[in-house]
Amino acid sequence: MEFLNKQLAQEIVDRTMGIIGRNINVMDNRGIIIGSGDKNRIDNYHEGAVMVLDKGQGFAISEVEAKKLNGVKAGINLPITFEGTIVGVIGITGPPDEIINYGELVRMAAELSLQQAVLMNEIQWDERLREEVVSQILHFEGKFDSLFLERSKRLGIDLELPRSAMIILTPDRKKSFSFLKNRLEKEDLFLMQHDRIVILKKIPSGETTNVLSYLKKIAEGWHNGMKEYLKMDVKIAIGDYHDGLTGTAKSYLQASNTLIAGLKLEVERHIFTYKDYYLPVFLLVASREGLTEDLEPLIALLSRKDPKGELTETLRVYIETNGDMNGTAHQLYIHRNTLRYRLDKITEITGKDPRKTTELLHLYIALLNHVMK
Repeated sequence: MEFLNKQLAQEIVDRTMGIIGRNINVMDNRGIIIGSGDKNRIDNYHEGAVMVLDKGQGFAISEVEAKKLNGVKAGINLPITFEGTIVGVIGITGPPDEIINYGELVRMAAELSLQQAVLMNEIQWDERLREEVVSQILHFEGKFDSLFLERSKRLGIDLELPRSAMIILTPDRKKSFSFLKNRLEKEDLFLMQHDRIVILKKIPSGETTNVLSYLKKIAEGWHNGMKEYLKMDVKIAIGDYHDGLTGTAKSYLQASNTLIAGLKLEVERHIFTYKDYYLPVFLLVASREGLTEDLEPLIALLSRKDPKGELTETLRVYIETNGDMNGTAHQLYIHRNTLRYRLDKITEITGKDPRKTTELLHLYIALLNHVMK
């Protein structure tokens, strides 16, 4: 692994020079200058650094000695170590007797910067690995991969914990996550996507039989909090709970499809659950498989013969009132005879009679499919 690169070396140089006001050079483990206050010296060979690397210890170089060495000026050169290994050299330019007191402090500052950079790199690497593991869980197909298991173990992810999927659609992913991060439990998993955050929420052992109300309560708290503190309106979709990793992947798919259906049918709502949108989600999946093609022309026929949309609206209200003639007439502000006429027209145009249960179901599926396109 390359611990000391040009970017980090130059950061060490700039930070240190700002404090001591002396030129600083940083050399890699080959003795090549990779960071310097004198840009003309970058990529030059530094013989003094090679001597430090060979001997494993630092030393001072006088003006006289510097003239005998290649690419060297008077100063002090000290080894930079990481985990007991010399990975580079740091040099301070100037008369040794004037800068001797800076030497150890500069070396320590360089090593601390290196340690911090390596730690940050490890954290970022772990975050990327975690994202990859969560993504694999979301698309799990029932086959365990040894690398997947190894990464999960290294990251401390307990694959046996029960989890359900929640998807947060947000206009500002960064702000939403800042709000959420202190509200998530250690065992919760998350994945940042383009305009949403996927949460695999751990289900407490006592809540596995009452998952929906548990997750709805959490979702409502998140939504209300972001609305109050961030002035942000988010949408949250919730999948059902299912056992195992295959079940978690299924929950994610349900939440994803529920979000699509909810935004199509009731965009004014903020929280959508799979249980509330079971039929629309079923139709959405069936439509993708081409299973609703025969019903799709029904609403198109109705629309062509109904330019004002009266018949389509009548069908929608008739479905919402569960076929209650009085309720439908009252909601549409029309007479029952007018309602009968409209239902007859729907039958004439589509060949499906809304007053017959099976044919009404066909019309309902066609109407839902049309709305969600």
